[in-house]
Amino acid sequence: MTAPVSSGPRKTLLHVRDAVAWRLHRLLGDRVVYGSLLATAKQYRRVLKGVVFIGITGSVGKTTTKELLLGMLSQRGRGVGNYSSFNNIEEIAKAMMRSRPTHRFFVTELSGQQPNYMDRPLALVRPSIGIVTVVGDDHSSVEYPREAIAREKSKLVAALPASGTAILNADDELVSGMAARCAGRVITYGLSAGAELRAEEVSSVWPERLQMTLLHRGERLKVHTQLCGTHWIPSVLGAIGAGLAMGMTLQECAGGIARVAPFDGRMQPVSTPEGVTFIRDDYKAPLWTVDAAFDFMKAARAKRKIIVIGELQDVGSRKSAKYEKTASVAQDIAEITIVVGPWASSALKARRRGAEERLRVFSHVRDAAQYLNAITREGDLVLLKGANRQDHLMRIIMARSNDIACWRDDCNRYTLCDECPERNTPSGPPPTVESARPRSVALPRSGRQSVDADAQLIIGLGNPEPTYAGTPHNIGYAVVDRLAVTLGLSWEETPQAWLAHGAAHDGRPVCLIKVRSAMNHTGAALKALCASLSLDPARCILVHDDLDLPLGAVRTRLNGGAGGHRGIASILEAFQSDAFRRVKVGVGRPGGAVDRAQYVLTPFAAADQDAIGQALVTAGARSLELVHTSAAQRQLLER
Repeated sequence: MTAPVSSGPRKTLLHVRDAVAWRLHRLLGDRVVYGSLLATAKQYRRVLKGVVFIGITGSVGKTTTKELLLGMLSQRGRGVGNYSSFNNIEEIAKAMMRSRPTHRFFVTELSGQQPNYMDRPLALVRPSIGIVTVVGDDHSSVEYPREAIAREKSKLVAALPASGTAILNADDELVSGMAARCAGRVITYGLSAGAELRAEEVSSVWPERLQMTLLHRGERLKVHTQLCGTHWIPSVLGAIGAGLAMGMTLQECAGGIARVAPFDGRMQPVSTPEGVTFIRDDYKAPLWTVDAAFDFMKAARAKRKIIVIGELQDVGSRKSAKYEKTASVAQDIAEITIVVGPWASSALKARRRGAEERLRVFSHVRDAAQYLNAITREGDLVLLKGANRQDHLMRIIMARSNDIACWRDDCNRYTLCDECPERNTPSGPPPTVESARPRSVALPRSGRQSVDADAQLIIGLGNPEPTYAGTPHNIGYAVVDRLAVTLGLSWEETPQAWLAHGAAHDGRPVCLIKVRSAMNHTGAALKALCASLSLDPARCILVHDDLDLPLGAVRTRLNGGAGGHRGIASILEAFQSDAFRRVKVGVGRPGGAVDRAQYVLTPFAAADQDAIGQALVTAGARSLELVHTSAAQRQLLER
């Protein structure tokens, strides 16, 4: 059996087999499916005496290093590697069972995502060659800092026999320091002057691919790869280092590397018939890896550059600020920046006066795909930077040929969409981009046809159906209802909203609004209403529930992202602006096994009514305080 290839019938068969094994695992449990597998693989490992076992670890580049190595070593014989990026012990065991005693090599990735995670895979594989790429911030935390991650990954080096070889990145101090734990030979690689295998004259300016000059023991050789971006140097040099350890010449290594295409979702170029080129870097998106993809785009040559940012990983604290900063940097590089996902609205603060159309945000990938595919043209270079399990950005490309019907935002599968058997099963939210376009709103003939030019709008968020009255999600409705009674205002009903025109206690004109739309689709309805009444976001005050505030607490905010509130997200997305003042009413968090969706649609308990009643009064007063906040005062407060 030969090493898995990256496409074709064999890949499909392997995927189907692995999917069947996973479903059996879910049905029967770990012990039944994998217990015997691991025991068998451990015994089978003893039979593979002539096979060279190679382990690869690092925070980034493991899969690309493995694929480069498999392609390069195939010149010398047959071998096997772990499938795709599946590198837990069960997947390694399955890959090992595909090996044959006649094979020359077995290559596997080894993850160190948590303390002691590598112990069992190392005991199973027992590699004689180990490659370490980079120690980054993936999986890092207060309990598991970078230094601890390095110690875990250094177990690969320590496990090598005296006859083995460690291939270490000389440009990463945490990696090069692992040499002290090696009982065998060490080959260092990198750009550093002291590296045994060194790269010079490195270049990767699109449409050209990564190329470099290799220096090893007095030999110089030009290497051309198919990879995009100079950040793949550790993967290229690490794979070549292992090839040298296997007895290959530098010329053989360079020739093998040149034939390997970029792996799926790792800076992978995809061209469309319309002349648009996508760079798919959508498998993983740790925040610390964004700079490398942005550097590639900055240096690239293209008629127009577009950057799509999906859900970022390993962001840590102050997530909103980091999305804002990332979007700001992207705008320095690209003509158009698109941010998509639950935190996308946080990027609206990065919009630049006079260039607002250069930044767009969307909650759903479906809407981002619809917008992007409508504006792209021949010669565009589009970077997709996201996390496959979270947002599956490759659907943007698949939508161009109508090869996708699944638009779920909560899939959480590692499977790539083009391999998923459910990709043509309609699912997920309906498109909202078209519905967000302004449309006419019919006001009653007996009602007012306009809003006073100086009026401030106080908009209570909720669901219009009577069954939702008294629930956390409808507290915005309740606040403006109470406020209407306080100000002596009457409600006028239209097909799109209830409106109450009048004045605050000091005579300032106000208009209370309850949009007649499901909470999560408030944005499109409110935009249509505002377009008909010639209103802008700066005159709007949004009143809504907040799960992150204690029950009954009230807070005001002058602008910002949605903070996970889907109703607010729909508004910010529809207007492509965060210039909405907010009054947030705390509704507490669900307890026990109650999920958030169920909690916000369940009426408040009798014991909570006093706290909620006081919160309605306080929120109404805070709304009127914001009415008195002039534009100049708001700008001062925002500084």
